Amino acid sequence: MSGFAKRYSFRSGKVHDESCKSYNSRPFAIAACCVLFCLGIGLIIGFEAGRGGVESKPWQQVRLPETLLPIHYDVELQVDVTAFTVVGQVNVTLRCATPTRYVILHAAELDVVSGDGTPGVTSNDGVTVPRITSWFLYTENQYLVLELDKELTKGVVYTVSINFRGTLRDGLIGFYRSSYVNNDGQTRYLATTHMQPMGARLAFPCFDEPAFKATFTVTLVHRDGYTALANMPLENNVTRNDGWIADRFQRSVRMPTYLLAFVVSDYTSVGTVSSSGLETRIWARPEYISAGMGDYALDVADKIVAYYEEYFDVPFPLPKIDHISIPDYSIGAMENWGLITYAESLLLYDTSRKRMQEQYPGTARIVAHELAHMWFGNLVTMEWWDGTWLNEGFASYVEYLGYGYVEPDVNVMEQFAYYRCQGVLEDDSLTSSRPIFQPVNHPDESREIFDSITYSKGASILRMLGNFVGENTFRKGLKSYLERNAYSNAVQDELWEEITLAAREDGQTDLDVKTVMDTWTLQMGYPVVNLTRDYGRGTAQATQQHFLLDPTATVSAPSDFGYRWHIPLTYTTRGGSFDEPDQVWMRPDQGTSTVNLGGAGSDDWVLANIHRVGYYRVNYDPTNWRLLIDHLNSSLYEEIPPDNRGTLIDDAFNLGRASQLDLSIALDLTRYLVRERHFVPWSMAKAAMNYVETVFGSVSDIYNNWQAYMVQLISPFYNEVGWTLQQSDYNTEVGQVLAISTACTYGQTGCVNNATALFQRWMDTNNNSHIPETFKSTVYCTAIRYGGSREWDFAWQRYLEAEPSEQNLLLSAMACSRDTVILSRYLERSKDAALVRRQSAPDVISYVGGSDVGKTLAWNFLVDNWDFYMENYDETQFTMASIVSSVTKQFSAQEDLDNLEQFLKDHPNQGTATRAFSQAVDNTGANLRFRRDNESKIRAWLPGRSRGN
Repeated sequence: MSGFAKRYSFRSGKVHDESCKSYNSRPFAIAACCVLFCLGIGLIIGFEAGRGGVESKPWQQVRLPETLLPIHYDVELQVDVTAFTVVGQVNVTLRCATPTRYVILHAAELDVVSGDGTPGVTSNDGVTVPRITSWFLYTENQYLVLELDKELTKGVVYTVSINFRGTLRDGLIGFYRSSYVNNDGQTRYLATTHMQPMGARLAFPCFDEPAFKATFTVTLVHRDGYTALANMPLENNVTRNDGWIADRFQRSVRMPTYLLAFVVSDYTSVGTVSSSGLETRIWARPEYISAGMGDYALDVADKIVAYYEEYFDVPFPLPKIDHISIPDYSIGAMENWGLITYAESLLLYDTSRKRMQEQYPGTARIVAHELAHMWFGNLVTMEWWDGTWLNEGFASYVEYLGYGYVEPDVNVMEQFAYYRCQGVLEDDSLTSSRPIFQPVNHPDESREIFDSITYSKGASILRMLGNFVGENTFRKGLKSYLERNAYSNAVQDELWEEITLAAREDGQTDLDVKTVMDTWTLQMGYPVVNLTRDYGRGTAQATQQHFLLDPTATVSAPSDFGYRWHIPLTYTTRGGSFDEPDQVWMRPDQGTSTVNLGGAGSDDWVLANIHRVGYYRVNYDPTNWRLLIDHLNSSLYEEIPPDNRGTLIDDAFNLGRASQLDLSIALDLTRYLVRERHFVPWSMAKAAMNYVETVFGSVSDIYNNWQAYMVQLISPFYNEVGWTLQQSDYNTEVGQVLAISTACTYGQTGCVNNATALFQRWMDTNNNSHIPETFKSTVYCTAIRYGGSREWDFAWQRYLEAEPSEQNLLLSAMACSRDTVILSRYLERSKDAALVRRQSAPDVISYVGGSDVGKTLAWNFLVDNWDFYMENYDETQFTMASIVSSVTKQFSAQEDLDNLEQFLKDHPNQGTATRAFSQAVDNTGANLRFRRDNESKIRAWLPGRSRGN
């Protein structure tokens, strides 16, 4: 296994013996020295034992010892899907790397069988086998420890056999149960898995760390009437006594435990076989498959695998790949090798509403993301969880390539600036942010790193890397990296090395990728590039600084790079190229970089960070900002690409928030939106401008004038597209939905009246077929916002009866109510798994907390029910952090900050939400400062604008 020694080298924990020779002429000094020395050694040993150092017992260390290396697992699980019981046996073939008297594996919530089925050790090499003298479960580190009467021999292969019992958990990790109600009203159960990051130990004893790769042979024993699936194709099945059927699956390729998956269900499927012989199937409830709801996913999955094989120039190594929808599921999807699991609403839908479903995340995009993992994460795996960003960042970038291949008319890369960059740039501009490469010192910390920094910042800097080295060089480096590390583990430096070698082969002899990328991965945050033009000389001076939303904040985390970066600054001028922009490198050791603007005149604007390929913001001198504003307010505004039009507004508002730009410039920039008809700049503008509502929602005159101004901006777009369903290119279709949604959100009278009328007709007829799928979200939310208990109760009943995608729409819409009594009742119901599926309860509190009416309700509910959320959701990725972020996003008063700080005092353990709470404190403080500094400016600017002047 690559990297074990270097992985552990920092944990040597050596005690250095400083002798007392200088005191040898003074006996009392010698005695004193020795006493002090012994006391010191005792303290050191005690300290080391407490932190899992070398003096502690091996099971007291939080990481598995490197003494035994698994080679192969034979796992058999007898699963009773209706009784929720599991009876299992695992035989682990392993090699002794270092002599040891202990066999230590992970095991949690399992009953290890004693008596005739007690754990045993045998030798595959004919050597004498040590006897197990005792075994025990060390629950603190989730270990099963087998103690032997003598050491295992280095280099010898052994087999450890363990019998155990477990239950199908009612949680959403490990081996757990899910259910659905079929068309006959029967509740049908299924058994499924989610192993990442530490769930395999809940299914069977194993070496549950990503570097301990092995092969697996899985046998699932189940009752007749069910189908079993695992990572590999079925090898054979045998009918056993009492009607049990044993399905044995082919031996897997070498992989980590977190990629294991198995499902026992009564599902059916639809499938196809590619020209290369790869079998792809989509599995779901029988009624969904018969309704054709798996057809689109099957089509895109088959095409995307073929595309990735060509793109990476590395073949897919398995003979089949199944995609299966799970009713109860904590995240969007999981990249288990050969058996990808999904939330139902993301894998399945009627093709008649494909277009709008393909907004983020969308079926094609999430399938593309998970399939990208078959190479990044599965074929080559990070050594430890601190490298998670390599897996998720790559998949989050490459998904756009796969999605764009199967839906070429969508122009997916135009959307990258909005879906991937905009949100994480805000998260990463706080002092509570973190580097992409985040040390994970304890396994529990691995859950905290599944965040926007890992996914979206990771994707953004990899896109930037691909752009500055060139696509062909990038792909050449990826291919070499994948081939060199196939079926093994790697760290980011190995990737940088391969891309550097590829770049040098292609003539970029002065480029060292590690030198550049370390500045982006080993320190948090990002720069703002300040571009100040010399209008007489046709040049500009570029400087960089660490961008922080709160200019008064102090960064306490040290950086070896001084919060400076290697920046590939791309730029163009009016009349220049957006496809092949100019580029200049800014280095950390440079104070100022001179940019040659190619003869741009004093009346020509300059635009930097073309297509927002670079992970940075740009600030211009006031004159250039005005030139850009004037151009956007002209009929030629579309000369600037959609993603850059949106980026200008996003940068301007955030620079205004950080007191680096006069807020009036940002506000003036938004006036051009009366012309805008593209959904990307409108979406980015809405997201940036929503900050005004976040901070001033409780200031009635500003809030009302702001609403009126937004109606003024959106009305031309709304009046142009109307409610007659557009069936044209993707941007036109999505643009219509955005225009209607925005108009109704800000209370445009015609929009509200039409939406409520459509909802009323549904209530009158109990048939919603007259509401286009693409407008449902807006119609439902608007009617509930402007309605009362009658509308809400009707939506609730429809929710209880709906299929998954419709349930998701209603779940969000019911949080649009302005009635605090209704919202409080909704929050209470969300805790009842019989009413709201367990994975949806966090969505409810997040939706309620996202409104000005619901923020206080949601916060108080979170505080009062903190134990409930921690018990049910702290073990899954994303969830707790997402709840905290959503509920606190609108905090902008001193009372909000006081409540946060009091909560943190009362609850010292925030689990996987720890960083989210730190960000909430930072955000709230920044919001308070912005409100204090800008209330009079916004109040003075708004009245005339909102009247159309």
